Amino acid sequence: MKKIFQQSKSFYWMLSVLMVFGMASCRKYNDRGTGGTGAPKITRVRYVSKTDTIKDVSHPVNLDSSNVYDDIKLVKFDSTVTQGRLNTQYAIIGENLLNTTHVYFNGTEVYFNPALVSDKTIIVTIGSNVPFGSSQSNKLTVVTTQGKVDYDFSIAQPPPVITSFAPLAAGAGDIVTITGSVFSDIVSVKFDDTPAEIVGTPTTTEIKVKVPAGIVQAYVYVTTAGGTTKSAASFGFKYLIYGDDLTLYWGGNGGGYDGYGSTRDYASTAHVKRGTHAIAVNVDNGYGALQLGYGGATLNVASSGLTSIKVSIYGGTNFKTGDRVQLVVNGGYDKAVPLTIVPGAYTDFTIPLSSLGNPTTISEITFQTLGVGAPATFYVDDLGFI
Repeated sequence: MKKIFQQSKSFYWMLSVLMVFGMASCRKYNDRGTGGTGAPKITRVRYVSKTDTIKDVSHPVNLDSSNVYDDIKLVKFDSTVTQGRLNTQYAIIGENLLNTTHVYFNGTEVYFNPALVSDKTIIVTIGSNVPFGSSQSNKLTVVTTQGKVDYDFSIAQPPPVITSFAPLAAGAGDIVTITGSVFSDIVSVKFDDTPAEIVGTPTTTEIKVKVPAGIVQAYVYVTTAGGTTKSAASFGFKYLIYGDDLTLYWGGNGGGYDGYGSTRDYASTAHVKRGTHAIAVNVDNGYGALQLGYGGATLNVASSGLTSIKVSIYGGTNFKTGDRVQLVVNGGYDKAVPLTIVPGAYTDFTIPLSSLGNPTTISEITFQTLGVGAPATFYVDDLGFI
């Protein structure tokens, strides 16, 4: 009997020890305590990570070709913030927070993990669905079983997103539609450094702009209150034959040929439309021409996505009102398209390939005068395909 009693005594002693360890373990696992009984208070909001990289959007245009901001700010650990960013984690610091039931930013509820809540801290992530902008309340609201508290806290507008623009190339004054997201509070749209006129009323997903004069190839930049974003692809010619000089394999530049009934200066500085050079064509008879033969690999219209020829032509010496130059492709003079040239000014032309016989490949482009009194001079600049 004594032995049984001693065994029982040992059992209860061991049970007591286990209970003590168990309670200690529970306290260690749940060290948040029971929480304060008063109304919740918020003293500040801080970043969670030791450092946080922030894209500096204070510079209107400061991007590289990969659409990544050059300027990066490092935010020190525990730094207090008064404005949050979407898809970013923060710690709400205060008192009586243990029994939190809801957290809102600008009236939109965000998820928090109860296991990451203590009486002094709530860890939350501001989701992409949280609204931002001047029309919002700019309030952080925490609701607990003892009450609720509002705290001044705004949400930063993220940089705009450019998904596409159409058409991919167009002339000065033509309308280009830019599509994307977060186009709120637009500051400007630029083609490289050249501002573009915004047409109509932009929406958060679409902007219409006029192509500025002198644009051949350029990236599109959209600047809003949230920063500046650069388009992934450039606007302009799909295939450029002449900008400030001839593209390789055209007109004898490493291949091909040029002519006829004229003298050609491919580096003329007179009457330049854009850049530093234009092509001066001095014709010595009424049907002299700028003929540019292509000596490179096959230029396939379909696979290259070419739909039209775009060119600017200036009427120079001895050109009169009504004088014309005809555009011919691949020697198809029966399908030539006449272009009326303005004396003393550049005229922009966009000629669909469907008007030139729907060529499947391009081997030659010719601009031939039509009975213009010789000698005479015309200038060609910004020639290519769109």
